Amino acid sequence: MTKKEAFKNINQQKGLKVLTQKNGHFANLGDYHGRHGWWINIPFKKFADNLYLVLSNKVDQTFVLIEILAHTIKRPEIVFRTKDDDADIFIIETDNGLYIDVQSSGTDYQFSGNHKIHHYQHTGDHISLDILEYEEHFDQSLKKSLEDGQSKRLLRLKKAPKLPEKIEVVQTQFKRNPDVIVEVLKRADGVCERCKINAPFIRKKDSTPYLEVHHKVRLIDDGEDTIENAIAVCPNCHRELHYG
Repeated sequence: MTKKEAFKNINQQKGLKVLTQKNGHFANLGDYHGRHGWWINIPFKKFADNLYLVLSNKVDQTFVLIEILAHTIKRPEIVFRTKDDDADIFIIETDNGLYIDVQSSGTDYQFSGNHKIHHYQHTGDHISLDILEYEEHFDQSLKKSLEDGQSKRLLRLKKAPKLPEKIEVVQTQFKRNPDVIVEVLKRADGVCERCKINAPFIRKKDSTPYLEVHHKVRLIDDGEDTIENAIAVCPNCHRELHYG
C-alpha cells in the first residue's frame, strides 16, 4: 500500500480530513539487523502539533495509525534518537501488541497512554476497523454534520450515493466468566439494579427475566470480570450507562 492510498482510506473511514502531507508520516514494514519494523523521521518542531504515524504491512495488507496529540511527548530530542534536527524512530511490534521505539541507549519508549493506536485491515476496495473505533469515527462525523448546518448537509445529500458503502467492522471480544454473569443475574432476581424496575420481558428460550450484565469499570479499561464490578440492568439503563 502506498502513502496516498493509506491516507485516503483512513480519512474516509474517520469521516474527517485529518491526515495530510504535513501532519502524516508513512512507512512500510522493513528489516533492520534481523528485526521487522518501521523507520520514520520526524522534525522535532512537529511534535508541537498533532502527529499521525501510519505503519503499513504490505504482506498482510494491514496498517496501523498511531495518533500523537500535540505536546504529549515532552522533549522528543531526548526521548528518541537524534538525526540532525529529526527524531529518528524505529518502531517494532512486541509480543503484547504494543508498538515501541528502541532507542540507541537500549531503552524502550512505548506508544501508549496519551497516544491512540488504530488498527486497519485493507481488503481490496474497502478496509475493516474495530467496532469501537467505527463508533468513535461515526460520532465524529455526526458532530461535524451538526456543526455544518442544514444548507451544507442538504448540498451533500444531493451528491451522496443512495446505496451506502460497505465496510467490514471487526469486534474484539473478552472471554467473560459465565459464573459472574449467572451470579449477578441471580442477585438481581429479575429487577434492574439501577432503576429498580422489573425486567422488560421474559426470554422465550428459558422463561427467565431479560436483564443485561454491565461492568462498572469497562473490561476494555482494565476493569475486573467480577461480581463486585458488575450489575444487572435493563436495556434502557444499559444504553444510558454507555451513552448518557
